[in-house]
Parts: sequence; structure tokens; C-alpha cells
Amino acid sequence: MEQTASSPHDEKGPEAQSPDLLKRLQSWCEDLQKRLPGLVEVGLLRLDGESAGRIAAVPETMPMERIGYREAVARMRATNVAVLVPLDRPEDGIAEAIAMPVKGPGLDTPVVLLVGVGEMPASRLQLLIAQLETSLGWVMHHLTLDTMAQTKREMAIYDQAFLLCAEMLDTETPLEARQTMASLCAKDLGCDRVVLVRQGVLGLKIEAISGETRFDRKSRINDLTRQAAHEAQLRRAPVRWNRGDQNKTSIIGRLAEMHGDAVAMAVPLTNAKGDIDEVVVLHWARADKVPDLKAWSVLWTLSRPILEQKDLAARSTFARNYHAAKLWLKRLFGPRAFRLKLIVSVSLIALFAIFFVKIENTLRADVVIDDPDLRVMSAPMDGFIEGVFVIPGDMVTVGQPLVQLEDDEIKLRIAELEAQIARHTARAAVARANRDRAEAAVADAERSEAEARLSLAQRELEQTVIVARTAGLVLEGDLRQRLGARVTFGEELLRIAPRQGIELQLSVRNRDGDRLAEGLTGQVRLDAAPEVPLTVGVTRIKPGAETIDGELRFVAFGELRSVSSNIENGMQGTARLSLGKAPIYEVWLKPIAETIYMFLWRWMP
Repeated sequence: MEQTASSPHDEKGPEAQSPDLLKRLQSWCEDLQKRLPGLVEVGLLRLDGESAGRIAAVPETMPMERIGYREAVARMRATNVAVLVPLDRPEDGIAEAIAMPVKGPGLDTPVVLLVGVGEMPASRLQLLIAQLETSLGWVMHHLTLDTMAQTKREMAIYDQAFLLCAEMLDTETPLEARQTMASLCAKDLGCDRVVLVRQGVLGLKIEAISGETRFDRKSRINDLTRQAAHEAQLRRAPVRWNRGDQNKTSIIGRLAEMHGDAVAMAVPLTNAKGDIDEVVVLHWARADKVPDLKAWSVLWTLSRPILEQKDLAARSTFARNYHAAKLWLKRLFGPRAFRLKLIVSVSLIALFAIFFVKIENTLRADVVIDDPDLRVMSAPMDGFIEGVFVIPGDMVTVGQPLVQLEDDEIKLRIAELEAQIARHTARAAVARANRDRAEAAVADAERSEAEARLSLAQRELEQTVIVARTAGLVLEGDLRQRLGARVTFGEELLRIAPRQGIELQLSVRNRDGDRLAEGLTGQVRLDAAPEVPLTVGVTRIKPGAETIDGELRFVAFGELRSVSSNIENGMQGTARLSLGKAPIYEVWLKPIAETIYMFLWRWMP
């Protein structure tokens, strides 16, 4: 426990006691020592962190740093109740130390009653503690009254500070506001001289002053005033000097001595951003005129924003814009405002990326599978199924046999026709040998007829073997159960999905028609299999536009260059045709801007 003693030059605060209360507390300690036998030392302490300030003590030389006292106070801090600590060995007739907390409304800083007692029986010691607790009521009462009186004084100071700020707000110009502040501060704070120093372009300069100094010292005093203000500006805290301080080389001390002051103080005015552009320098010729400066801190807090608003209102438009730009640059390149720096950096990077980073530019098109080769394999004639060479799931190539129909009747007919042709040929030869031209002509005609029927029969024989017209995958048509069954002309037998070269129809919006061209390539994703990308190339473009689903669209035809899934006519999807690389703004922002422009252009008068 570090003991601190009160100094007549210390600033007054909300927890300081009035001299009258200190006298009454000293008298109370003396009376308590006389009334209660066994009390050797009695003291009142105010605890502040790890230190303790003496309020009253009997005797006045009571050693607060005694080991027993320090241990008692430490235990009382931990438990917040009365503590009795026996000393290992008596000192100055003291055998035990008692520390009791003084509790009451408005006592934010703890007050402790510290008592040193001599040797006495335990019963007598318990009675003594009870009497001390009863006597503390008087201390609580007077400390509470003093706290209330101090609060009233602070409220009065706050009222004066608010009235001073109101006077500053009523002024017309910034210079008038600063002069009003200097004059009223001198009046309300009892100062002999108040100087307002402001940071200018070329350095600190004096803006307002409440008093006059002798002409021969005025220049030197003003120089020291600016230096003292600069010191407070660098320290970012008030700088105070009292007559009798040991530091004789301080700037504020030299200023006070030259001006003949007992107390001098430089108070920095901080704005909402933490910048210090102005400092108030206060002078008092007598120390007893110095008010409670902690209570007046509200004035320093409110005055800087008022002066800042006055300066801003008095500036021209150019000056306001210059100040705003200067402020933004200061925040941008200064050590603070990390969030602003982050936002600006991200914005600059985003702008650079939007205008200079190129990405893939694509043209969106709606797709419909519409390929004439994607058709069913049907029976070319009436007949019976004799053989089946594929089942669903098999891969086939162009010309590969799929189904065999019975051809016995056709082969028998071919044999008959070949015999007829031979007979007609022989008959024509005999007729020519007999020089019977008429008979030879009839035989040749009959032979030609038989040859025509033979050609037709041979073609029918070829059709008995149904072959694949395109390479692909057999989707439907398991004919193994229908071996020997009859089929009719045009009956569906198989379905084959081609594996490449499938034609599809692409349509784009009317506004994108000029970007649709032959040779464009891209990817297609079908609604039936969106996870599988397919490669497509535009092969031809249909002239003009046509209406699709009530919308005017341009149509092109393309070819799927790779197929990895089952494709059927009528499947729909979406294609992205590559247009090359383009800046981000052209890919994403330009279409939005054009849409907004066209909407406004249509509806604006």
C-alpha cells in the first residue's frame, strides 16, 4: 500500500474533501480515541488503486506503512468486510490492527477506518469492533453530505460551461467565438490571462487573448505561450505548473514566472477524430483562485467541435472543398483510419479489375435438340424376324447389321426369276437363229421384265438386313423375345442415339443477333444432364428472325462435337458461345447500363 499525501497544488476532483470536512473528520478521530479505551492510533484513508491517501489521523504522525496496517488493508480489499490482524510483535504499544470499510451512497472511492489497538481480552476486542462499526455512521453521513455538495458544485460548473458554449454558438465569426471563449473563461475560471493558440499553416499562432501584458515583454511572452501550447500538443495531455515546483526549466514554468503567475496550465482541445489543433493557456496570479479543473473538462470537450463548426461555416465553397480533400488525404495517408484505407484500397483494386482485367465473354443461347438422324429404325417391309444382332446398351457403327428378317421367299423368287431370264434368253437366241424377229422381240421383252423383277427382289433381299445409318448407342428395342414374330412395314424396331455430329437449334435474344456468327464454339448443358458439359460449334445461321414463345429471336444451327450421354430430339438446354476475352465492365456492367438506358429512353418524355 503506497501512501500519498495531499498537496495544496493538486487539482481538485470529485472525490476531494472540503477543508471544513477534513477538520471535522480529524476532530472525530481525536474524539474516538478519547472515548474508546485501548485505541492507540486512529486514521481514515481513501484508497485509489494501489495507493492510499490520508484523510485524517490521530496522532498526525501515524505510520500508515506499518506492516500490520498494510496486511489489514490488503485483506479488507479482498473481503470488503472488517478485518482484525494480530501483529507478530507489538510496535509502539500496538498489538493488533483493525481495517474497516466505510460504505455509503456516492462513495465510489473506498474509504477505510484504520485502527491500532493495544493488548486486550478477546471479549473486549469484539465489543470494541462493534463500537467502531456504530461510530462509522457519523463518518458515512458526513462523507455523503460532502459528496452531494461536491456534486452540486460540479452541476453548477457544468451549467456555466454550457452557458459559455451557448455564448460561443451565438457569435457570428470564428474569431469572435474564440475571443468570447477566452474572455468568459477568464471570468468564470478566475484567470488573470487566457490565451487561445491555434495550429496554422506555418505553425502555432495566437488567435485570442483575454488580458494585456506589458509591451516590453509581450513578444517574449507570446513566444513562450506558443512553445507551451506546442508542448501540450505533443504530450496530448494538459501541462500544469505551480509555484514551488522543482522543475525550473519547463516552458510553462518560465512562462508563468515571466508573467508573474502562481499557477499556469496549457489544455489541448481534441476534436472527435483525436486531432489537436488548438490549445488553451490559462494563468492565475493566486493559487487559491484555481477552480476544480477536472469539473471544467466538459468545456474543453464541447468547445473544440463548436470552434470547428464555426470555422467550417465561415469558409468559402473552395475552402470547404479544399479542407475536405485535405482531411481525406490526411486520413488516407496518415497512421489512422485503417477502415477507410481498406475501403479505398479495395475500391481501387476493384476499379482496376473492372476496366483492365479481362475475362471470358460468352453469348447465351437457348438450345433444342433437333437432328433428323436421331430417328427410329423401322421395318422396311412385312416379314418375320429371323435374327437379332444388338440389344439396348450396345454401341453400333455405321453399316453394322442390327436385325435380320426371313429371306427364304425372296431367295426362291430370285431363283425363279433367274430361271425365267435364262429361259427367255435361250428362246430369243433360237428365234434369231430361225430368223423369227417377232418371236425374238417378244422373248427379249419378257427377259427385260424378269430382270426388272429380279432387281426389285434383290433390293428387297438387301433390306432384310437392317443396318445402322449412324454410329451410336442402342437405346430401345430388345427383339430377342420376338424371334420368328411377324413385323409390318414401318413398325418401330430400334432407337439409336448418335455419339457425334448431332444437330441442334440455337436461338439468341434480338439484342444479341449481331454477335451471332458462324464458327463460334462453346459449351452446352442440357436440362436433362446439367452436370455434363458438351462441346458445340455453330455451322449455319438462319436468315432473319423468327418468333419463338412470343419473343423475336435469331436462330442458328450447330453441331455437337462430343456426346457423353443419351441424346434425344426435343431435349432443351442452354449454350454459352465464346466471344473471346473482354474487360469485366463490358461483360457484366455494360449490358446492365444498356438495359437501364433503353428503359429510361422509352419512358422519358
